[in-house]
Amino acid sequence: MKKAMETFRGVVYPSHCDAMGHVNVKEYIGFFDQAEWHCMLQLGFDARRIRDDRIGLADARHVAEYLQELVPGDLVLVESEVLRVGTKSITLFHRLFNASTGALSATLEAVVVQYDLEKREAIPLLADIRKNALKRIAGEGAGER
Repeated sequence: MKKAMETFRGVVYPSHCDAMGHVNVKEYIGFFDQAEWHCMLQLGFDARRIRDDRIGLADARHVAEYLQELVPGDLVLVESEVLRVGTKSITLFHRLFNASTGALSATLEAVVVQYDLEKREAIPLLADIRKNALKRIAGEGAGER
């Protein structure tokens, strides 16, 4: 089983671009942010947990690399994988591709912390999220939807 999961598809619009005509850094992060929510869904975390259980997610660290420009009309695809599972966090690695050419455009390593929305502090990962993330590392494809 492939460890990476498809987590986002989209199109680059002119509004995503800066004065130089290519995707602005803030928009790359936006693509990765959307991918991260879909990644977490595949690990078992959804909006119900935010509403009902008052448990949230927060990115604590990002390491980004921008490799190839994207311009309006380019179709994009993000694949994500779990790199590490800690007590309170998961480290994810996202790859953003130009879907038409297959060229790798950008990468983002993100440390995602689970936290209590009421107390506003980090808490241990939910058992099912942890289990699914560890299965993903092992290549078992847990939690696919």
